[in-house]
Amino acid sequence: MALYTSYYTRQLALRGDGGAGLEMQQEGEKTVQKSVPRRTVDFTGLYVTWFERRYLIRCPADVPALPPVAAGALQLLPPAAYAHQPASSFAMKFAGQAPSKTRSSINVATWTPDGRRCLTGTQAGEFTMWSGTTFQFETIIQSHETPVRTMTFTHNGNFLVSGDDSGTVRYWKTNLELVKSVAAHREAVRMLAFAPSDLKYATGSDDSTIRVWDFARVQTEQVLAGHGGDVKSVDWHPSKGLLVSGSKDGLVKLWCPRSGRNLSTLHGHKGTIMQTQWNQNGNWVLTASRDQTCKLYDVRMQRELISFRGHNRDVTYAAWHPLHEELFVSGGHDGSMIFWLASRQAPQAEVRGAHEASVWAAAWHPAGHLLATGAADYAVKFWCRCRPGDPFFEQQQEEQRELAALAAEEEPVAAPRPAALAAPAATFGPAGAAAGGAIPGIGDAVAMPTLPQATAVVDVFSIQQQPYDARGGRAPAAGASPAAAGQRALEEEHRRRRERSRR
Repeated sequence: MALYTSYYTRQLALRGDGGAGLEMQQEGEKTVQKSVPRRTVDFTGLYVTWFERRYLIRCPADVPALPPVAAGALQLLPPAAYAHQPASSFAMKFAGQAPSKTRSSINVATWTPDGRRCLTGTQAGEFTMWSGTTFQFETIIQSHETPVRTMTFTHNGNFLVSGDDSGTVRYWKTNLELVKSVAAHREAVRMLAFAPSDLKYATGSDDSTIRVWDFARVQTEQVLAGHGGDVKSVDWHPSKGLLVSGSKDGLVKLWCPRSGRNLSTLHGHKGTIMQTQWNQNGNWVLTASRDQTCKLYDVRMQRELISFRGHNRDVTYAAWHPLHEELFVSGGHDGSMIFWLASRQAPQAEVRGAHEASVWAAAWHPAGHLLATGAADYAVKFWCRCRPGDPFFEQQQEEQRELAALAAEEEPVAAPRPAALAAPAATFGPAGAAAGGAIPGIGDAVAMPTLPQATAVVDVFSIQQQPYDARGGRAPAAGASPAAAGQRALEEEHRRRRERSRR
């Protein structure tokens, strides 16, 4: 009895060209191909479910709770529905990996405005495009003669602008057709940032200067000089004419792009500042530095609010979540990835060994459910949110503790999770203006709200404080009933079976 095959599959079999994701099978005298399902992370179904229910959801309390079973994933909503639960968007689950075609470091990554594709720039000067749902390779072009250091889309999504190690800036259409090339700096262009209107953009370079450009005429309007080292990062305020920059001299500077005047200088870091980024509220500036810290500054008071410590090596990148105001992710020189909340000083979740080398790029999907990271290990990795019933986090922590215990030849002991520390409350208003230089439109003497406190979130990532038995499972608590001990033994057996099935 012949197996049913689709017309598309039969045509591939007749052509004999293989086809990605298909396996050859011999059936009598005919050769057919069996479709092999690929892992796909699509956000369309999430929004369809949300649009069906949004009229019933009038406040965060109306969002239905997810049952802690695998079937609960069918009721999962997009991150926009969980605005009151930023921890629900921790992208810690590995979704896919895309190795570089030329085995070169991934220096920058960004998503297309529609979120359908991820674009990466490499050390070999190439643009590589990957599918945003299946994470498969789509196309590659030689975009620059030197390593690509930065690229960003305009806010309207009509153009892409990139910069390289030679100081060249190039304009591209969305189909990656070259439009214009200009020699912008004498040395490498490290960062690009567009104004809210897309009429201007700023470039930061290793020649210690920042230039403000007219996008249509491709002409320099202002040259901002004042840093004592390479300018590693620059970002434009989301709604005002205000620039923030970070440099190798460890200083964060605020600039007026019209006059080119340095408005303020923020101190605090002891090493090279690798990243500066405005928050969507326009009041906070996030910085990442080689001194192993991230810092949060409030430009209304012009001082540091919180210092985030958790990395064991240099912090190479940091990026705000596009929807959750207080959520951001940072990448380290050791390949680790940590998720933070602006209202809590301690790390909220981390993925040790996310990459085998320094993380140079991290880009959130516009919908907020995916995170793309690029590193010096020649790979682009995609991370998604945890789904109900996923035991991977606790299992990963158990494996790490067991490996550490084997290395130390000690009995594995469950390590407590670090307690979250509440950020000190900030007093905004007139006191901020007296902190040293007011910024037009921001340092007004009006009552400002304090930092938002994180809402109560069910700690699904907590580690149970139970010792291990000789077989590596959870030992029953002292004085437990036989029925409870039998239930725990059954759960351990199910866990071991799942681990064997994964291997």
